Amino acid sequence: MIKILSRFTKEEEGQVIIIIAVAFTVLLGFVALAVDTGILYLEHTRLARAADAAALAGAQELPDAYAAENVAREYAQLNGIDPNNLDINFAENNRKITITVNKTVDFYFARALGFESKNIDGRAVARLSPVREMNGLIPLGINETYLPLTPGNQYLIKGGSQDGAPWRGVIKYPGQGNGGNEYRELTQNGYDGTVETGDTLGKVPGNKSGPTEQGIEDRINACSEGCTWDDFEPGCPRVVIVPVYRDLNPDDETGDNTLEVVGFAAVFLDRVDGNGNESRVWARYVPMTVSGETDDSVTDPDYMNLSSVRLSE
Repeated sequence: MIKILSRFTKEEEGQVIIIIAVAFTVLLGFVALAVDTGILYLEHTRLARAADAAALAGAQELPDAYAAENVAREYAQLNGIDPNNLDINFAENNRKITITVNKTVDFYFARALGFESKNIDGRAVARLSPVREMNGLIPLGINETYLPLTPGNQYLIKGGSQDGAPWRGVIKYPGQGNGGNEYRELTQNGYDGTVETGDTLGKVPGNKSGPTEQGIEDRINACSEGCTWDDFEPGCPRVVIVPVYRDLNPDDETGDNTLEVVGFAAVFLDRVDGNGNESRVWARYVPMTVSGETDDSVTDPDYMNLSSVRLSE
């Protein structure tokens, strides 16, 4: 009887060892799965964020695809991604950039189960979308007849008596009066209300020559960095946002609701010249991106002069 019990006990010990070995293997598999899955998740999140950063940075340079690609690769490298692993594509007249990046992640515990590594990828799409609303506008604008705008080209945004048109180009925003002092202050500081595409605005009568010269010259003189239209400091007072408008009644000198806002543009205030009723303002178009609400229903590139960058996928 003793021999039988001893034999049975030894057999049970052997079974326990086998069970422990199997359980340890299963436990090791779970540890490998938990640790390496966590590493994969963290690397995928990091890769996705790097792709987002590269796409957003590159989109700031659009529609210049060459500059956008260089900036995207630079930002990928700053986020620890090999820039050579980026696949970059452009679409929609170079107003959309797609970044795809791949990386091989090495496993640790899972190697014990025969798994060495796994390829992961990140993808981001950023686009330029036309801005739908703006504030801080000066009371001058660009006539729709100038479209399409060319970067660096000089445009007359306020005319004088020698230009023939009965209206000189001074815009009347909601709540704004016709006084020269108010117009000068708006020229210096911008309109504190919000203007949207589709809004109708009025015309201020007369030339407002003195307030024009004072307001524009104050802005020009406030720039101490020697800025130019293609090389200016952030917040330069010579760079302003203006509405692009459609004149609904070109033969009218004054009146409310005679201008329709069809877009916005950034301009560099080049100069104000003339005197008396001859005062005129010249500005150069500056392609620029800003933060703001956008309108993806606008598809005509001629009306996409001021854009905001956003991730679309």
